[in-house]
Amino acid sequence: MRRREDPPRRVKRNGFLEFGQVRKLADALAAPPRPTRHAAREHPEFGLLVRFAALTGLRAGEIAALRVARLDVRGRRVEVSEAASEPHGELVYGPTKTYERRTVPIPGALAAELAEHLVGRPADSAAFVFCAPDGGPLRHSSFYRRHFKPAVTRAGLPARTRFHDLRHSYAALLIAEGAPALAVMKRLGHSSITVTMNTYGHLFPALEEALTDRLDVAYRNETGTTR
Repeated sequence: MRRREDPPRRVKRNGFLEFGQVRKLADALAAPPRPTRHAAREHPEFGLLVRFAALTGLRAGEIAALRVARLDVRGRRVEVSEAASEPHGELVYGPTKTYERRTVPIPGALAAELAEHLVGRPADSAAFVFCAPDGGPLRHSSFYRRHFKPAVTRAGLPARTRFHDLRHSYAALLIAEGAPALAVMKRLGHSSITVTMNTYGHLFPALEEALTDRLDVAYRNETGTTR
Protein backbone atom coordinates (compact mmCIF):
# COMPACT_ATOMS: atom_id res chain seq x y z
CA MET A 1 0.00 0.00 0.00
CA ARG A 2 1.33 3.44 -0.90
CA ARG A 3 2.58 5.45 2.01
CA ARG A 4 1.50 9.02 2.42
CA GLU A 5 3.50 11.74 4.09
CA ASP A 6 3.33 15.52 4.02
CA PRO A 7 5.99 17.21 1.89
CA PRO A 8 9.13 17.59 4.01
CA ARG A 9 9.70 20.98 5.53
CA ARG A 10 12.06 22.49 8.03
CA VAL A 11 10.73 23.32 11.45
CA LYS A 12 11.60 26.69 12.95
CA ARG A 13 13.62 26.57 16.12
CA ASN A 14 10.94 28.52 17.98
CA GLY A 15 8.55 25.62 17.41
CA PHE A 16 10.23 23.65 20.19
CA LEU A 17 9.14 23.82 23.82
CA GLU A 18 11.39 23.29 26.79
CA PHE A 19 10.31 21.02 29.65
CA GLY A 20 9.44 24.01 31.81
CA GLN A 21 7.10 25.30 29.12
CA VAL A 22 5.50 21.89 28.69
CA ARG A 23 4.87 21.75 32.43
CA LYS A 24 3.28 25.21 32.44
CA LEU A 25 1.07 24.26 29.52
CA ALA A 26 0.04 20.99 31.15
CA ASP A 27 -0.77 22.78 34.42
CA ALA A 28 -2.83 25.40 32.60
CA LEU A 29 -4.85 22.68 30.88
CA ALA A 30 -5.35 20.67 34.05
CA ALA A 31 -6.63 23.58 36.13
CA PRO A 32 -8.47 26.16 33.99
CA PRO A 33 -9.86 29.30 35.67
CA ARG A 34 -13.19 28.97 37.40
CA PRO A 35 -16.07 30.49 35.39
CA THR A 36 -18.19 33.06 37.20
CA ARG A 37 -20.96 31.47 39.28
CA HIS A 38 -19.89 27.99 38.23
CA ALA A 39 -18.18 25.25 40.16
CA ALA A 40 -14.50 24.79 39.37
CA ARG A 41 -13.85 21.91 37.00
CA GLU A 42 -10.38 20.52 36.57
CA HIS A 43 -9.06 18.35 33.75
CA PRO A 44 -5.99 16.49 35.04
CA GLU A 45 -6.28 14.07 32.14
CA PHE A 46 -5.59 16.93 29.71
CA GLY A 47 -2.44 17.84 31.59
CA LEU A 48 -1.35 14.22 31.32
CA LEU A 49 -2.23 14.22 27.62
CA VAL A 50 0.18 17.12 26.99
CA ARG A 51 2.98 15.46 28.94
CA PHE A 52 2.31 12.22 27.06
CA ALA A 53 2.54 14.01 23.70
CA ALA A 54 5.80 15.71 24.66
CA LEU A 55 7.40 12.48 25.90
CA THR A 56 6.26 10.10 23.14
CA GLY A 57 5.97 12.27 20.03
CA LEU A 58 2.64 10.78 18.99
CA ARG A 59 0.54 12.79 16.57
CA ALA A 60 -2.72 14.33 17.77
CA GLY A 61 -4.82 11.83 15.83
CA GLU A 62 -2.80 8.91 17.19
CA ILE A 63 -3.39 10.08 20.75
CA ALA A 64 -7.12 10.55 20.16
CA ALA A 65 -7.35 6.99 18.79
CA LEU A 66 -5.13 5.34 21.43
CA ARG A 67 -6.88 2.44 23.15
CA VAL A 68 -6.14 0.83 26.48
CA ALA A 69 -5.07 -2.44 24.84
CA ARG A 70 -2.25 -0.62 23.03
CA LEU A 71 -0.81 0.84 26.22
CA ASP A 72 1.59 -1.36 28.21
CA VAL A 73 2.40 0.59 31.38
CA ARG A 74 4.35 -2.31 32.91
CA GLY A 75 6.47 -2.78 29.82
CA ARG A 76 6.63 1.01 29.45
CA ARG A 77 5.72 1.18 25.81
CA VAL A 78 2.82 2.10 23.56
CA GLU A 79 1.85 0.51 20.28
CA VAL A 80 0.72 3.03 17.69
CA SER A 81 -1.55 1.43 15.12
CA GLU A 82 -4.52 3.73 14.64
CA ALA A 83 -5.31 7.41 14.15
CA ALA A 84 -8.41 9.56 14.34
CA SER A 85 -9.38 12.17 11.77
CA GLU A 86 -12.39 14.42 11.24
CA PRO A 87 -13.13 14.73 7.53
CA HIS A 88 -16.20 16.93 7.01
CA GLY A 89 -16.74 16.97 10.78
CA GLU A 90 -17.18 13.20 11.05
CA LEU A 91 -14.96 11.34 13.53
CA VAL A 92 -13.21 8.50 11.68
CA TYR A 93 -10.64 5.96 12.86
CA GLY A 94 -8.16 4.44 10.48
CA PRO A 95 -4.48 3.62 9.93
CA THR A 96 -1.64 5.90 10.95
CA LYS A 97 -0.31 8.54 8.60
CA THR A 98 2.26 6.19 7.05
CA TYR A 99 0.03 3.10 7.29
CA GLU A 100 2.51 1.40 9.59
CA ARG A 101 2.49 0.31 13.21
CA ARG A 102 5.27 1.28 15.56
CA THR A 103 6.17 0.82 19.21
CA VAL A 104 7.32 3.81 21.24
CA PRO A 105 9.02 3.47 24.66
CA ILE A 106 7.55 5.44 27.58
CA PRO A 107 9.62 6.97 30.40
CA GLY A 108 9.00 5.23 33.72
CA ALA A 109 7.58 8.27 35.51
CA LEU A 110 5.09 8.86 32.68
CA ALA A 111 4.09 5.17 32.69
CA ALA A 112 3.30 5.48 36.41
CA GLU A 113 1.10 8.51 35.72
CA LEU A 114 -0.72 6.63 32.98
CA ALA A 115 -1.29 3.64 35.27
CA GLU A 116 -2.82 5.94 37.88
CA HIS A 117 -4.94 7.60 35.19
CA LEU A 118 -6.47 4.23 34.26
CA VAL A 119 -7.27 3.21 37.85
CA GLY A 120 -11.00 2.83 38.29
CA ARG A 121 -11.70 2.77 34.58
CA PRO A 122 -13.87 -0.07 33.22
CA ALA A 123 -11.86 -3.11 32.15
CA ASP A 124 -12.42 -2.48 28.45
CA SER A 125 -9.38 -2.98 26.25
CA ALA A 126 -11.11 -1.13 23.41
CA ALA A 127 -11.71 1.97 25.53
CA PHE A 128 -9.81 5.12 24.71
CA VAL A 129 -6.97 6.17 26.98
CA PHE A 130 -7.92 9.84 26.64
CA CYS A 131 -11.54 10.94 26.43
CA ALA A 132 -13.56 14.13 26.16
CA PRO A 133 -14.76 15.76 29.41
CA ASP A 134 -18.15 14.09 28.99
CA GLY A 135 -16.52 10.67 28.65
CA GLY A 136 -17.05 10.40 24.91
CA PRO A 137 -14.40 10.10 22.19
CA LEU A 138 -11.87 12.90 22.09
CA ARG A 139 -12.23 15.23 19.12
CA HIS A 140 -8.97 17.05 18.60
CA SER A 141 -10.65 19.99 16.88
CA SER A 142 -12.81 20.69 19.94
CA PHE A 143 -9.97 20.02 22.39
CA TYR A 144 -7.69 22.34 20.47
CA ARG A 145 -10.18 25.20 20.27
CA ARG A 146 -11.78 24.99 23.71
CA HIS A 147 -8.90 23.83 25.86
CA PHE A 148 -5.47 23.88 24.24
CA LYS A 149 -5.30 27.37 22.74
CA PRO A 150 -6.74 29.11 25.84
CA ALA A 151 -4.18 27.21 27.94
CA VAL A 152 -1.37 28.41 25.67
CA THR A 153 -2.34 31.98 26.53
CA ARG A 154 -2.65 31.28 30.27
CA ALA A 155 0.75 29.56 30.28
CA GLY A 156 2.36 32.63 28.73
CA LEU A 157 3.55 30.77 25.63
CA PRO A 158 3.77 32.31 22.15
CA ALA A 159 0.34 32.59 20.56
CA ARG A 160 1.58 30.59 17.55
CA THR A 161 2.26 27.51 19.73
CA ARG A 162 0.53 24.46 18.25
CA PHE A 163 -0.18 21.02 19.60
CA HIS A 164 2.12 19.60 16.93
CA ASP A 165 4.99 21.52 18.52
CA LEU A 166 4.94 18.93 21.32
CA ARG A 167 5.94 16.34 18.73
CA HIS A 168 8.73 18.59 17.49
CA SER A 169 9.86 19.11 21.08
CA TYR A 170 10.10 15.35 21.58
CA ALA A 171 12.27 15.01 18.48
CA ALA A 172 14.54 17.84 19.62
CA LEU A 173 14.91 16.20 23.03
CA LEU A 174 15.87 12.86 21.49
CA ILE A 175 18.48 14.51 19.32
CA ALA A 176 19.87 16.52 22.22
CA GLU A 177 20.25 13.28 24.18
CA GLY A 178 22.30 11.73 21.38
CA ALA A 179 19.68 9.72 19.47
CA PRO A 180 20.74 8.87 15.90
CA ALA A 181 18.51 9.92 13.03
CA LEU A 182 17.28 6.36 12.47
CA ALA A 183 16.00 6.10 16.05
CA VAL A 184 14.22 9.43 15.72
CA MET A 185 12.66 8.27 12.45
CA LYS A 186 11.34 5.04 13.99
CA ARG A 187 9.92 6.67 17.10
CA LEU A 188 8.16 9.40 15.16
CA GLY A 189 6.86 7.02 12.52
CA HIS A 190 8.32 8.88 9.54
CA SER A 191 8.09 7.14 6.18
CA SER A 192 11.80 7.58 5.48
CA ILE A 193 15.03 8.93 6.93
CA THR A 194 14.82 11.72 4.34
CA VAL A 195 11.70 13.10 6.00
CA THR A 196 13.46 13.05 9.37
CA MET A 197 16.54 14.82 8.10
CA ASN A 198 14.58 17.40 6.10
CA THR A 199 12.61 18.26 9.22
CA TYR A 200 15.22 18.01 11.98
CA GLY A 201 18.54 17.91 10.15
CA HIS A 202 19.51 21.37 11.40
CA LEU A 203 19.60 20.00 14.96
CA PHE A 204 22.17 17.29 14.24
CA PRO A 205 25.22 19.54 13.65
CA ALA A 206 25.05 20.64 17.30
CA LEU A 207 24.92 16.99 18.32
CA GLU A 208 27.92 16.16 16.13
CA GLU A 209 29.91 18.97 17.74
CA ALA A 210 28.98 17.77 21.22
CA LEU A 211 29.98 14.19 20.39
CA THR A 212 33.32 15.38 19.02
CA ASP A 213 33.94 17.36 22.20
CA ARG A 214 33.25 14.24 24.28
CA LEU A 215 35.65 12.23 22.13
CA ASP A 216 38.26 14.93 22.62
CA VAL A 217 37.84 14.79 26.40
CA ALA A 218 38.13 10.98 26.39
CA TYR A 219 41.29 11.19 24.27
CA ARG A 220 42.87 13.81 26.52
CA ASN A 221 42.08 11.79 29.63
CA GLU A 222 43.58 8.64 28.15
CA THR A 223 46.75 10.22 26.79
CA GLY A 224 47.26 12.91 29.39
CA THR A 225 47.22 15.53 26.67
CA THR A 226 46.55 19.04 27.92
CA ARG A 227 46.81 20.95 24.65
